[in-house]
Amino acid sequence: MKLLKRLVFVGLIVSLTSTGFAQSNDVKIQEKNEKNIEVKDNEDNLADNKVEKKEEVISFKGLSRYDIRHDNRPGKKGETRKSLWRNRLEPTVHLNEDWKIKSRMDFEKNYKAKGDDKTHFYNRMLYLQGKALGGSISAGKVDYADFANMNIAYGMVFDDYIKGVKYNYTDKNTNAIYTATVGNFSSPYNDKVNGKMYYDKKQIYPEDGTLHYAGIQAEIPVSDKLMAGAAYHNIRGGELDDTQQILEIAGEYKLDENFKIGGAYAISNLKADKYGFDDSAQQQAYVIQMNYKGAKRSTPNSYGLWAAYKNLGKLATFMPTYTNTFVGEQGYEIGGKYVIAKNLTGEISYFNGNDIENNKTKTRWFGRVEYRF
Repeated sequence: MKLLKRLVFVGLIVSLTSTGFAQSNDVKIQEKNEKNIEVKDNEDNLADNKVEKKEEVISFKGLSRYDIRHDNRPGKKGETRKSLWRNRLEPTVHLNEDWKIKSRMDFEKNYKAKGDDKTHFYNRMLYLQGKALGGSISAGKVDYADFANMNIAYGMVFDDYIKGVKYNYTDKNTNAIYTATVGNFSSPYNDKVNGKMYYDKKQIYPEDGTLHYAGIQAEIPVSDKLMAGAAYHNIRGGELDDTQQILEIAGEYKLDENFKIGGAYAISNLKADKYGFDDSAQQQAYVIQMNYKGAKRSTPNSYGLWAAYKNLGKLATFMPTYTNTFVGEQGYEIGGKYVIAKNLTGEISYFNGNDIENNKTKTRWFGRVEYRF
């Protein structure tokens, strides 16, 4: 519109000026005005481009997702335990080429909740991120997961949000990624945000409160086919009698273009008998998984399949990322993901196992439909 107004204005000036001069000067004046208009057009185009470039300081991405989970537990057969619709918006403010502000906001509708507790709005993360000390630093409420760049080992011990500082450094020669994180996070035992993670009376963390976290990890490409990782997690505060320390190792190996095998193992310094557990398996956690192919959101009809065995001891994991195997459980899981259309995926998985503390079999189906933009 600004360009159109300027063209109309210039046109009026031309017509008024041309009527005030002799006919012999009309051609010269017209040529001059046309050149002036052409130059003005170029200036306006450049100005518009600059404005458009300045206006691109905010970018958005997000998702809309529906999850459903159906459990068969001892004494309770065929119960739908989860029916959740989540809408997520992730705006990013680009301050300059090196620094930005990132946020994540979730609106959730829980169809299994009772009364007025069906809908919630969460500001999941909000932090400043930029280049510093040869790497990347994030400060605020940041997202964090152990082995974030390893598909099979991703988030076995922790995958949540921390109020603090996270630093990432990538070695340009080896492509090894090092991450250090310090901060606070909400107790895993929180019904409203993360779902009740401990179904018995042997509770480790407080129902509400803050825990202090410090951790460091390395993800190292050993070869074109092998990726290895190691991590250390330190948790203190709450009702813990001791500082909880978890050591973790992980690896992934590409057998060929279609198959990948890998896993992760973690061990805690906390002793099972001191915290009221009968089985020492609660002191460790591990996952062994085989992946076939992989779903790519940009490629319709692509798909991925997996089969895994998981043991998630309560003393060695506290906020894992898994959707169909939970803390305190062990068992087999199979699943698959399929890209229905670009950015639209469907996922289904099946779990068969038991609580680590007993041998009572439980099974579980999980389904997800997700659209990302």
